Amino acid sequence: MKNYWRMRDFSICSVPYVYVDHSSYQADQLFVQNKVRMKFKGEYAKAESPYCIVFCKVRKKDAEQFEEALEKLKNKMLLLGYRDYPDVCKEIAEMMEEGMKAREKSEAVCDNR
Repeated sequence: MKNYWRMRDFSICSVPYVYVDHSSYQADQLFVQNKVRMKFKGEYAKAESPYCIVFCKVRKKDAEQFEEALEKLKNKMLLLGYRDYPDVCKEIAEMMEEGMKAREKSEAVCDNR
Protein backbone atom coordinates (compact mmCIF):
# COMPACT_ATOMS: atom_id res chain seq x y z
CA MET A 1 0.00 0.00 0.00
CA LYS A 2 1.38 3.35 -1.03
CA ASN A 3 0.39 6.31 1.15
CA TYR A 4 2.79 8.89 -0.30
CA TRP A 5 4.10 9.99 -3.69
CA ARG A 6 7.29 11.78 -4.60
CA MET A 7 6.51 14.44 -7.16
CA ARG A 8 8.69 15.87 -9.91
CA ASP A 9 10.41 19.17 -9.28
CA PHE A 10 13.54 20.99 -10.31
CA SER A 11 14.60 22.13 -6.86
CA ILE A 12 18.16 21.46 -5.81
CA CYS A 13 17.44 21.48 -2.07
CA SER A 14 13.98 19.96 -1.59
CA VAL A 15 11.63 17.22 -2.77
CA PRO A 16 7.87 17.72 -3.14
CA TYR A 17 5.62 15.02 -1.72
CA VAL A 18 1.93 14.24 -1.48
CA TYR A 19 0.69 11.94 1.28
CA VAL A 20 -2.57 10.72 2.79
CA ASP A 21 -3.20 11.58 6.44
CA HIS A 22 -6.11 11.73 8.85
CA SER A 23 -7.74 15.11 9.42
CA SER A 24 -6.23 15.02 12.95
CA TYR A 25 -2.74 14.99 11.34
CA GLN A 26 -1.44 11.70 12.71
CA ALA A 27 1.77 11.96 10.63
CA ASP A 28 2.97 15.09 12.44
CA GLN A 29 4.01 13.19 15.56
CA LEU A 30 5.95 10.70 13.42
CA PHE A 31 7.78 13.55 11.69
CA VAL A 32 8.81 14.94 15.07
CA GLN A 33 9.96 11.52 16.27
CA ASN A 34 12.01 11.00 13.09
CA LYS A 35 13.36 14.57 13.20
CA VAL A 36 11.99 15.38 9.77
CA ARG A 37 11.61 18.99 8.75
CA MET A 38 8.97 19.61 6.15
CA LYS A 39 7.29 22.64 4.67
CA PHE A 40 3.51 22.43 4.48
CA LYS A 41 2.24 23.58 1.07
CA GLY A 42 -1.48 22.81 1.23
CA GLU A 43 -4.08 20.13 1.62
CA TYR A 44 -7.20 18.77 0.02
CA ALA A 45 -10.05 16.99 1.78
CA LYS A 46 -13.54 15.91 0.82
CA ALA A 47 -16.21 17.25 3.18
CA GLU A 48 -17.46 13.79 4.18
CA SER A 49 -14.03 12.13 4.51
CA PRO A 50 -11.90 11.94 7.66
CA TYR A 51 -8.78 11.84 5.47
CA CYS A 52 -6.86 14.56 3.69
CA ILE A 53 -4.19 14.73 1.03
CA VAL A 54 -1.26 16.86 2.19
CA PHE A 55 1.16 18.63 -0.16
CA CYS A 56 4.59 19.44 1.26
CA LYS A 57 8.28 19.88 0.54
CA VAL A 58 11.05 18.05 2.37
CA ARG A 59 14.74 18.79 2.34
CA LYS A 60 16.56 16.25 0.20
CA LYS A 61 18.70 15.12 3.12
CA ASP A 62 15.51 14.39 5.14
CA ALA A 63 13.68 12.50 2.37
CA GLU A 64 14.64 9.04 3.61
CA GLN A 65 13.48 9.76 7.18
CA PHE A 66 10.27 11.31 5.78
CA GLU A 67 9.47 8.15 3.84
CA GLU A 68 10.26 5.99 6.89
CA ALA A 69 7.83 8.05 8.97
CA LEU A 70 5.10 7.55 6.38
CA GLU A 71 5.73 3.80 6.37
CA LYS A 72 5.05 3.88 10.14
CA LEU A 73 1.90 5.92 9.51
CA LYS A 74 0.26 2.90 7.84
CA ASN A 75 0.49 0.85 11.04
CA LYS A 76 -0.45 3.79 13.25
CA MET A 77 -3.67 4.35 11.30
CA LEU A 78 -4.66 0.70 11.63
CA LEU A 79 -3.85 0.67 15.36
CA LEU A 80 -6.02 3.76 15.84
CA GLY A 81 -8.94 1.93 14.19
CA TYR A 82 -8.91 3.56 10.76
CA ARG A 83 -9.39 0.25 8.97
CA ASP A 84 -10.39 1.89 5.69
CA TYR A 85 -7.07 3.78 5.42
CA PRO A 86 -5.51 1.19 3.04
CA ASP A 87 -8.58 1.34 0.80
CA VAL A 88 -8.52 5.13 0.71
CA CYS A 89 -4.79 5.11 -0.13
CA LYS A 90 -5.38 2.57 -2.91
CA GLU A 91 -8.17 4.69 -4.38
CA ILE A 92 -5.99 7.80 -4.32
CA ALA A 93 -3.05 5.85 -5.81
CA GLU A 94 -5.25 4.84 -8.74
CA MET A 95 -6.30 8.45 -9.31
CA MET A 96 -2.66 9.59 -9.13
CA GLU A 97 -1.60 6.95 -11.67
CA GLU A 98 -4.40 7.94 -14.04
CA GLY A 99 -3.41 11.60 -13.73
CA MET A 100 0.25 10.84 -14.38
CA LYS A 101 -0.59 8.71 -17.42
CA ALA A 102 -2.79 11.48 -18.81
CA ARG A 103 -0.04 14.03 -18.25
CA GLU A 104 2.57 11.82 -19.94
CA LYS A 105 0.22 11.33 -22.88
CA SER A 106 -0.35 15.08 -23.26
CA GLU A 107 3.41 15.71 -22.99
CA ALA A 108 4.03 13.15 -25.74
CA VAL A 109 1.47 14.89 -27.97
CA CYS A 110 3.17 18.24 -27.35
CA ASP A 111 6.60 16.74 -28.12
CA ASN A 112 5.38 15.41 -31.48
CA ARG A 113 4.25 18.83 -32.66
